[in-house]
Amino acid sequence: MEDKVLCGISQRERTIVFFYVLILFVVFSSIGCFILFFMNSECHFAEGKLQALEQMSKVESFRTLQQKEMERILFVDNRIAKVDPSLNASYEKREINYALGEIRKLYVQNKHDGRYRMFEYMASFYELRMFDKERLWVSKKNIEMFNADLERCRSGVEKKKLNTLQ
Repeated sequence: MEDKVLCGISQRERTIVFFYVLILFVVFSSIGCFILFFMNSECHFAEGKLQALEQMSKVESFRTLQQKEMERILFVDNRIAKVDPSLNASYEKREINYALGEIRKLYVQNKHDGRYRMFEYMASFYELRMFDKERLWVSKKNIEMFNADLERCRSGVEKKKLNTLQ
């Protein structure tokens, strides 16, 4: 009798409690599984996958666009390197400005995506490079002109010195 009554609970009551807890566990587990896996499963799991696939497609399309535009950027870079500011070749400058405008337009069309800002920066960089090249040429021309004026002035001073000594 002492074996049956342990801690004030009989064997029969233990069996009933065990089956009661087992039934509660099975019921709550099945309800949880139903909620997780069957009820509206498209919203929970497929949505994350679709967003990931969409993000991957955006990254891939940006990469192909970037490679395509790299050809245009290299074209602009080569053109600016070959431009001679001493020649008044406005058609070359217009062509370069047009290509830079096309590069900048990519950013204007896609302002919502921060990755496209690099196209704006590249266009600004090459515009400044073109401006610096022209400005450097003008500065060199001014230095050459000032040196020529200085030489004329020196030769005039030398002539006056010779005339006054004689």
